[in-house]
Amino acid sequence: MRNNSLKTGQGNIFTRHPLMAVFAFTFVCLFPMMMTRDFTPSNELRYLSIADEAIADGHIFAFYNHGIPYADKPPLYFWIVMLCRLLFGHHSCLALSMFSLIPAFGIVGIMDKWVMKGKPVMDRMALAGMTLTCVMFLGTMIVLRMDMLMCLFIVLALWTFYRMYTGEGARKSDSVMLPVWIFLALFTKGPVGLLMPPLAIAVFLAVKRDWKGFGKYLGLKTWGIIAGFAAIWLSCVWFEGGAEYIDNLLVKQTVGRAVNAFTHAKPFWFYLVTIVWCLAPYCLLLVGCFVASLLPARRTNLSHTPNMTEGAKTDIAQRVKEYVSTRSDLEVLFLCTIISTVAMLSSFSSKLPIYLVPVFPFCVYLFPIVLDRIGERWWMRWSVGIFSFIFTIIGLAALLVLFGAVHVPAVEDLLIEYSFAREAPVINGIILLTLANALGIWFLIKRKVWNIPALLLGASLFLTVFSASAVVKDINPYIGYGAICAKVPEGTDVATVFLHRPENIDAYIGRQISDYGKDPDRLVKDALASGKPLTIITTTSKLEKTPELQQLFSRGTVLYAGPYCLMTVHPDKASDGTRLNQ
Repeated sequence: MRNNSLKTGQGNIFTRHPLMAVFAFTFVCLFPMMMTRDFTPSNELRYLSIADEAIADGHIFAFYNHGIPYADKPPLYFWIVMLCRLLFGHHSCLALSMFSLIPAFGIVGIMDKWVMKGKPVMDRMALAGMTLTCVMFLGTMIVLRMDMLMCLFIVLALWTFYRMYTGEGARKSDSVMLPVWIFLALFTKGPVGLLMPPLAIAVFLAVKRDWKGFGKYLGLKTWGIIAGFAAIWLSCVWFEGGAEYIDNLLVKQTVGRAVNAFTHAKPFWFYLVTIVWCLAPYCLLLVGCFVASLLPARRTNLSHTPNMTEGAKTDIAQRVKEYVSTRSDLEVLFLCTIISTVAMLSSFSSKLPIYLVPVFPFCVYLFPIVLDRIGERWWMRWSVGIFSFIFTIIGLAALLVLFGAVHVPAVEDLLIEYSFAREAPVINGIILLTLANALGIWFLIKRKVWNIPALLLGASLFLTVFSASAVVKDINPYIGYGAICAKVPEGTDVATVFLHRPENIDAYIGRQISDYGKDPDRLVKDALASGKPLTIITTTSKLEKTPELQQLFSRGTVLYAGPYCLMTVHPDKASDGTRLNQ
């Protein structure tokens, strides 16, 4: 049975500000990594390069990546990147991370106020921790993307709608703020921000057969405000980027991605599989509650048993069952939001796991609504306990390997390259992961509760990240190009070959580079013919397999950083190299 009371003294921080305690713990655990982590090449480095180019060219609404129009994203997030660059004089991963972390805290705060009012403190803390440590939600908090900010505006829009629908705490300004939140979601990421809230609202109203609600909540006032803001934005884009940029923004990047994606194309069932692992390590619990919400159920009710103590509530034999009441409006809204959003995203041709982020808060907070309606079941506790057990076993196995008690040849080969995995901070992180989850299993068996094991499960992940953050500087060469770019000498031209999206390393070295893709022959020819010093960056693995690169790199000193290496070819040595190459 549930044992939700958290007995603390009056004025205890956990009683007065349970979410603030969770947020402070999260911030402390993630701070070292956010402060020392390098930027990833795929998207983060590109955003920095685009922001630098916009600042240099004076662009505010139309953005370019090395002169090529970049109409993939609206301007709000780029404004944030540009502002941080101007304020700090450089690109700060810590500063930019705040625009993922703070929106995440805002989302949890709103969902808690919306769903958990009057609920036990331990339940509130557990639900907050579960939301923040769903694997994809946690990843989105850490990386520099606009998805979390868009998710915040979507949650605000649906919360505002529900306030208007129920009349509880509704304000006169809500009818204005609803379209404002929807536009800000659009202005942050794009079409999903515009489509998700109105679609969820429309499906909910249709299920409730509230046909008059369409005019009240999605009428001319709502769409008029959205259209007005959009007209101002697109007019500024047209003045700055012209008709071609507008066509790229509205047709290629919107209709093209939805109907016939030129990137990230996936089958229609992609999200049905993806959402399961994205909700890990709570996927069994959350998917199970989603199914339970859809199916008829019976409620476990203890209120009919007089004089039952908290200890006696653990006795399953004393439960009294009664049929469940109908679903609340809030449960129906959450179900409509989850189902309609997944269906909408599945209908688009372009698909990525991170597109599901706006659904996760509703998946997590559907659980306490279902819990209140049908009562706690044994499978709810053990769906958390299974992952506590898995992490405990993984932690023990990792410690045995790292201490040499168990030998796995494939793992030992990896440890030779990633030697930092044997350092004390990593080992301490694994120990914390193991102990916290073992303790969670004890609470699960001894007290038969779900909340403490769930809280410990989330805390174990944060503690592991916190401890392992001490070796992030050793991991950075494998994350991004900062470490290898720090070795690039001043005054040389820079060329790359066999690198993933290297064009944006101008954000590190302050000058444009020449990327030769997978064509080392052309690089060698141009390097030997160059009249200026040329620094060449490539991967060590490709260098070892490419004879023409080996011959060229033998003419100078090779510098290494993680999986990458570089060498500078000087004009006086190039002539000798030419004869040797011939």
